[in-house]
Amino acid sequence: MARSFSRRWPERPFSLITTTSHHVYAPALPSNHHAVRVARLMALTHNTIFRAFNAIYAQAGVVDPSKTKDVADFMTFATFAIAFLDNHHQCEENIFFPMLEAQSGTPGLMTHNVEQHRAFDVPLHALRRYVDEVKSGAARLDAAALRARIQDLAVPLEQHLHDEIPSLLELSGKLSEEAINTCYKALHDEAEGTTDPFRIGPLVLGCQDSTHLMDGEMIQFPELPFRLVPYLVDHIVSRRYAGAWRFCPGTFHGQPRETAFFEFGKSEASTRRKSSTSRDEILMQAALDSGITRAKRRFLVDRLATPVFVLMLLFSLYLAVAQYAANLHLPTRGKARAWVNPKLL
Repeated sequence: MARSFSRRWPERPFSLITTTSHHVYAPALPSNHHAVRVARLMALTHNTIFRAFNAIYAQAGVVDPSKTKDVADFMTFATFAIAFLDNHHQCEENIFFPMLEAQSGTPGLMTHNVEQHRAFDVPLHALRRYVDEVKSGAARLDAAALRARIQDLAVPLEQHLHDEIPSLLELSGKLSEEAINTCYKALHDEAEGTTDPFRIGPLVLGCQDSTHLMDGEMIQFPELPFRLVPYLVDHIVSRRYAGAWRFCPGTFHGQPRETAFFEFGKSEASTRRKSSTSRDEILMQAALDSGITRAKRRFLVDRLATPVFVLMLLFSLYLAVAQYAANLHLPTRGKARAWVNPKLL
């Protein structure tokens, strides 16, 4: 049976964050205050998580359980999404929250956030276990079962990820801008240092919407050192787990991905039935366009292989110099970990 193609963002069951509401929770703060910046970046990180899980939810009913490759790639994508969520909260609990409490001199300042983490431990574990069972072949992919586990997770997780934003804005009354920025940088460095870029890089870029507004503004996220990064991810980094990225809701450039795995709603299906263009013609044109695009990409990759390799070397050098420069002024990730909890070393 022919599949339909969709170019819309999946919107259930998680609702995206569109504002930090800093005019409500911290009306005295200017938009360029570090507390506002950190709150916005955190909100965009949370939206990345929402889009990933919404994509899993939306595609669960379309992936054919009998197609081993599709199921394996789908579960790989789900595994990476869960790992990203796990790592995010582990970095918060091990580095970010303790540093905020230490800098503010207020023990227990972030206790409520940690308690909210514990509120979704059980449903997250149930989802992780089900995905592992499907990957191992111990269970057959069942859309209803997968979606039920995501729905169980959705309520406490969405509540926490929305609630955390105003709690970060409130830090402006307890910490200096420099301290807030230092703590967030330590969180960012810890996250980068404890994740696989071949897994998390494509996942994060593939779950961005370049048109999304935060507080009515376009905020660059993730913060990239230069504009070629999405192209490097698209043509090089993503190849290791290429099959999994078919299930990303977006391209690596922030546009909604054209995918055969998203289900249409009734209104969309009705509109398509009324179209004068047949489904076969649409699919044939899509296949033709896809083939042309792949051919162009192969040509570009062949032509740009050497300069891209040089750029990667320069990028590696840039990262090394940047890390060295950062170490002159800020604690390294290892020092930050030792400061918070020496047992983590």
